[in-house]
Amino acid sequence: MPLWKIPESLRERWGVWCNGFMQHDVRARARFGSEVRRLRQAADMTLDVIAKRVGSSRTRMSDLERGKSAPTSRMLDALDKEFGSARLSRLWDELTGDGREAWRYELAELIDTAWAVYEYQVLVFPAHLQTVEYSRTLFRNGTPWLTPDEAEHRAAQRWERAQRVAERHSPKLWLVVDETIFGRRYGGVGVMRRQLEHVADLVQTGRLSVQVISSDAPGHPGVSGPFKLITRQDEPEVMFAESVREGQVVVSQTEVAQYRMLYAALQAAADSPERSLERIRREIEGLNHAA
Repeated sequence: MPLWKIPESLRERWGVWCNGFMQHDVRARARFGSEVRRLRQAADMTLDVIAKRVGSSRTRMSDLERGKSAPTSRMLDALDKEFGSARLSRLWDELTGDGREAWRYELAELIDTAWAVYEYQVLVFPAHLQTVEYSRTLFRNGTPWLTPDEAEHRAAQRWERAQRVAERHSPKLWLVVDETIFGRRYGGVGVMRRQLEHVADLVQTGRLSVQVISSDAPGHPGVSGPFKLITRQDEPEVMFAESVREGQVVVSQTEVAQYRMLYAALQAAADSPERSLERIRREIEGLNHAA
């Protein structure tokens, strides 16, 4: 889709220029800056001290920590030498390189400001519905290049956001999951049981609607992978398709309508919300016996 057809509000949010060039995403700079600040404070250093050690200025370091500027390659090298293990170079590459992580933060903001989110998942529960234990296990097993501290930090951040989502009344959350999600006991029986209990609690309070679709359903329409439909006030609905390495925002209303139709097909093929909650409770009971 031509960039000029993307709504202006979305172009601004994702840092897309009309001439086709991409700025360093503001969320990437903010995420990187907050990590620099965390490491500096953990080392009990002032801005003046770290600036002197890396051959920079206090103003430059302040702008970096506040996400107002991006690091140069020389700055990355100096910071890595100061804090060790090339962790900041690796983070910056995740945020801005081929394996760009920034789209996850873009997605989080879209969901936080949405009216409703309709989602289909196959392998794992959505990030905004994960317990800290479940999330920690996914980070440790799925991103082995992270240090234990980095994995723990990301899991804690995800859990804080999940708690905020659970406490609010919006967006309204609809979720269709393939039943194979129950067989993937990430972290073991206890972790999976508490994850299912968290989901069941959200369903019982009316915060979330869940439907389970049998993996052997003869008309199973979920062959295109996980996706989200995000409805927001005064802006066109968007579809978000993701893989391990990247996310794709689809704003074409024709394509969004096609995925809206696909989501309706998934709901029609799935068990009702009531039967699905009963299924989750049976899974919890089975895990209780297995513990």
